[in-house]
Amino acid sequence: MKRIIGAFIRALIVVLIIALPAYLLPDVGKTTQELALIIGAIVGAFTMFEYGGKTPGFFDFRFAPPYNRFRIAIIAAQVIGLSLLCRATIQGIPEILELADRAVQYASFPFSPVEMAVAQTASLSLSTSPELILQLFSTSFVIAAGLAIGLSAVLWIFGWPTGRSDFNLWVNLPTFSPSSVSQAEKRMKRDAGINILLGIGLLYAIPYGFSFIVEVFGTDLFENYHSLVWVVSLWAFLPALLVTRGISITKVSRILGNALKKA
Repeated sequence: MKRIIGAFIRALIVVLIIALPAYLLPDVGKTTQELALIIGAIVGAFTMFEYGGKTPGFFDFRFAPPYNRFRIAIIAAQVIGLSLLCRATIQGIPEILELADRAVQYASFPFSPVEMAVAQTASLSLSTSPELILQLFSTSFVIAAGLAIGLSAVLWIFGWPTGRSDFNLWVNLPTFSPSSVSQAEKRMKRDAGINILLGIGLLYAIPYGFSFIVEVFGTDLFENYHSLVWVVSLWAFLPALLVTRGISITKVSRILGNALKKA
């Protein structure tokens, strides 16, 4: 029963995260709000199914908190933060706009992926304010990078996952299947490196797909605040997801390697 209640709470949190932007942003139609709730319910049902079952599913490190809690925190902070920023732009809330300007300063450095993303959106001839575009991408990047670094620090400094007596490698990495235990450490290090490099590369590669997205869906995807929030959030969230996964697998591979040496 405790497992079912926990799964239900997680599913409810997922529904709220997906639906909140549609209710935080002004001038969002009722149809969009209802659609957000439906999508949230579908994803929430999948989450409840994953966490409600005893056997492993698709989620990595399901039995090794706080890994998945941080991942949820990243996307929640992004969509809520960006929604509040759009709302502040419309209603003129100076405190939030000042925080966004500070994020722009943090995201301004040589070869910044934010500059790449802003440059690609500038070529789309959007009616959305260029200043808002810069603030959104900068805020999304700072939130994702900050929480990803925080998660990585927690995983390494506090000894994750060695402090958990119930940690099981094969249960927490259900999609990882080496041919033998002796090859597991090598495979894990390789997969970890691929995830980290792919995550960093996606930050720079995704903006090149913006023009294709506009050709398929039109400019409304970048001119509508609701869809713009999700596009910018996913731009930084997916790379953060891959990088944190790579770092986590690196940590587990070190523990496994030390265990094999002692065996």
